[in-house]
Amino acid sequence: MTRFFLFLFLFILGAAGAEAGKYEASKTAGEYRVEIVIDRNPPVAIGDNHIEIEIKDKAGKPVTDAQVIVNYYMPPMPRMAPMNYRTEAKMKKGKYYATMKFIMAGPWYIAVIIHRDGKTSTTKINVDAQ
Repeated sequence: MTRFFLFLFLFILGAAGAEAGKYEASKTAGEYRVEIVIDRNPPVAIGDNHIEIEIKDKAGKPVTDAQVIVNYYMPPMPRMAPMNYRTEAKMKKGKYYATMKFIMAGPWYIAVIIHRDGKTSTTKINVDAQ
């Protein structure tokens, strides 16, 4: 009986940890619904962090014809140069993908900027790189 509970505990612990490695956020940007997934949670301070962005219009249809920019920056700190980086997300199979390289641990702000049909929409998330 003790083995059963030990097995059950380890199974539940393993299942809970299986998805703990991703950061997920659901946001709005103007008329769009934006699903954001970062492959690591928390994001790593030194190294690649891959971001996946899925954009849907009001009708729930995937938006595949936008230009998507990911702007990520650390809040200003005294005696430090600004840390503001930008990358264009590339479309692949209905989603947009980009890589962010945080250069130090701490709070980072990420803005997903969507350019489509002459309009710009933005949504933001905050993460703590470690």
